[in-house]
Amino acid sequence: MKSKVRYFFRWLIIVILLLVIAVSGFKIIQILTTYHEIEASNEEAREEFISSYKEDTGLPEIDFAALKAANSEIVGWIFIPDTNVNYPVVQSKTSDYYYLTIDYKHRWSVSGSIFMSMVCSPDFSDIETLIYGHNMHNGEMFGKLKKYTDPKYLEAHQDLYILLPDGGTIKYKVTEAKYVSIEDDVYMVPKTGGEPETLVLSTCTDDSSDTERLIVVAEYEGRI
Repeated sequence: MKSKVRYFFRWLIIVILLLVIAVSGFKIIQILTTYHEIEASNEEAREEFISSYKEDTGLPEIDFAALKAANSEIVGWIFIPDTNVNYPVVQSKTSDYYYLTIDYKHRWSVSGSIFMSMVCSPDFSDIETLIYGHNMHNGEMFGKLKKYTDPKYLEAHQDLYILLPDGGTIKYKVTEAKYVSIEDDVYMVPKTGGEPETLVLSTCTDDSSDTERLIVVAEYEGRI
């Protein structure tokens, strides 16, 4: 009798372990598939809306007519040379939550969009402009901004550009990266009544803290 009980529990444990392995494998495949879809969507945007890269500056030339046709809430395109930050920027007129799970073509996406705070001026003319993006673990969106906490990386990747639908380009210089409270003054926008000074990129921490965010601050250098 005891041997039969031991036999039963031995097989029960084996079955449970096999189920755990199967579920874990499914979740891993699901995650990898999601990451592939995110990468494919971002590459689709670049292939569809970047007509070329300028030989003298290396900046992308954006087909804003086609991009605005796809989404009228497009306000620009963010580009940081020698990084993967090369995305359209959108701005909801009604909610900062909308683009958390919606891409630049209004499709559901776990990675959402790179988006400007709804209270900022869409032409980047405020004293401070605030842009959000998810910290994706595969490095997409703002997933690699954490590299800016390394002083050597920051020094080598200070140039940041916002390309505008009117054909203009704004240049910024990245000056710092730091972790701040969600109640930090940087989130107290809009800041109006003066000339543009800073662009702030905001993303979640690696542990998805409810009280802290990573920000990258860039100083306004002017239109080029």
